[in-house]
Amino acid sequence: MCGVGGIFFKSAEHGQKTGEIAYRILDGIFRRGPDSTGVALWHANAAGLLYVGVNCETPGGGAMILEALDRLGTVEQATDGDGFVRAAIQYDGSEADLVDAIDALDPGISVGSVGRHLEVLKHMGGVANLDAAFDLKSYDGRLAMGLTRYATESRIDFTNAQPLTARATSDLAIVHNGHITNYHHLRASYALKGYEFSTQNDSEVIPIMLIDEMSNGASFEEALHISVEKLDGCFTYIAVTDDRFALVKDAYAAKPTVVAEDDDFVAMSSDPQSLREGVLSDIDVWEPGAGEVHVWQM
Repeated sequence: MCGVGGIFFKSAEHGQKTGEIAYRILDGIFRRGPDSTGVALWHANAAGLLYVGVNCETPGGGAMILEALDRLGTVEQATDGDGFVRAAIQYDGSEADLVDAIDALDPGISVGSVGRHLEVLKHMGGVANLDAAFDLKSYDGRLAMGLTRYATESRIDFTNAQPLTARATSDLAIVHNGHITNYHHLRASYALKGYEFSTQNDSEVIPIMLIDEMSNGASFEEALHISVEKLDGCFTYIAVTDDRFALVKDAYAAKPTVVAEDDDFVAMSSDPQSLREGVLSDIDVWEPGAGEVHVWQM
């Protein structure tokens, strides 16, 4: 059992801080997933930076990561979160080359995400720890979608924490509540195609499946519908790209997620009370049905 939730503002001008709303929603579903908490944040990024998130299971490895990133490009902003390093860098090279270079630093170091508009942040425990490390509440962009994780099939560490991405593929992140029962079969089939997995988390197969389907000509929305057909198990996941986000439910609708939408925002959560506490309003909510895919344009 995990919890997913977050907020999207339809305009850059909004009354409440995005990070504060996301904090309240994720704090409200902490009981569903006390092991780790993470968010995907959207940035307009007029400066053309590359947002890099690096898992660091090696104690004291943060300095080594930042030195390497500064050799590869120019680090403009960075935070060593003691287990997860965030950095915004000027970088014009291949994102796959950057991933390979950072991964080669140490067996306990692996790139978790790269993006021109999406930034991933992760920490152990609840959202209070995430905020203490990365100041989530100060974020005031248009989208913050996150997860509180209850680990079942893989280790409790930064590498297996969510959001998860396809790593060298920029600007696609997912948060997933549930269990993919045909994960091992899917992982083996994608590995034969050349895709690399960096975790033991069954959720990692979702972004790789979406990337694979889109590389074969499917649109983002088509890939989401295909995932409902190909993934076995009970699941709800949120997928975010540079210009869209989506909520996807399995064919049984066994994992709860409610949605609230008005003229200003779209909010969602595994728990209606945490959503209402997040947006500070007794707003009406609705729950998507079995096998439904809902996509919003940013």
